[in-house]
Amino acid sequence: MLTAAPPLAWAGIRVTCAAAILLALAITSHGLRVPKRDLARLALYAFFGVALNQILFTEGLARTTPAHSALLNTTIPVSTFFFAFVLGREAITKLRTGGLVVAMIGVLVLLRVENFTLSQETVLGDVLTVCNASSFGLFLVLSRNIARRYPPLVTTAWTMFWGALLIDSYGFGALRDMDWTLFQDTGIALAAGFVIVFATVIAYLLNYFALSRVESSTVALFIYLQPILATALSIGLGQESLTLRFVLSAALIFLGVYVVNAEGLRARRRARREQRTAG
Repeated sequence: MLTAAPPLAWAGIRVTCAAAILLALAITSHGLRVPKRDLARLALYAFFGVALNQILFTEGLARTTPAHSALLNTTIPVSTFFFAFVLGREAITKLRTGGLVVAMIGVLVLLRVENFTLSQETVLGDVLTVCNASSFGLFLVLSRNIARRYPPLVTTAWTMFWGALLIDSYGFGALRDMDWTLFQDTGIALAAGFVIVFATVIAYLLNYFALSRVESSTVALFIYLQPILATALSIGLGQESLTLRFVLSAALIFLGVYVVNAEGLRARRRARREQRTAG
């Protein structure tokens, strides 16, 4: 339903509304006091994780199919893992790499990767979607340090604020020419509200909450649970039936996520033991 709105205008509306909600929540709870140097960092992170991410995602989705978009966004954990290694934030190990590969195979099985075909009609959208995935992966890696210094609500509010400024500045023309009567349709208004509250406000809050506690690649890996949860909900509502494909893909995804998290948990336990020994 929201495809009736121009992609750039919808990205601006989505992020601006989310920023307003987050700023209001932050002001009434923690406040928004952050040193200027960190405000500049949050603006940079907002460029990759909000502005560039949302613009590339909406523009890409408008030029490709939902199935292609879902498949190509499975590269987010891979790009996160890559940037974390290149920037020296995380080490590559055989176990972590194996867990990532197993989980990704599970998602590709569920999303029927065998049906994926490149065509002239979707190639631009596919490229934009891959760029969106890479941008968000870099955002997760860059944001981890600052996520550990401030409450998630504060970092999310500032990130969304900067993101809204960037998107609205770039897409001012699209917002100006937007047909606002579109939201008089109850279905479209409800869909927009759901995306703003759940897929934007709560999703970004949970990202920062998780980044304050675990590594960036681990946060990204949990993206692989989304298609499993969506399919499970669809089965529960009677819209789909339980299949061997779903069971197999779910087993692979949960196994991969478990392997990656188990290694991280063991590493944290070793670090705590070493600290106690040194103390």
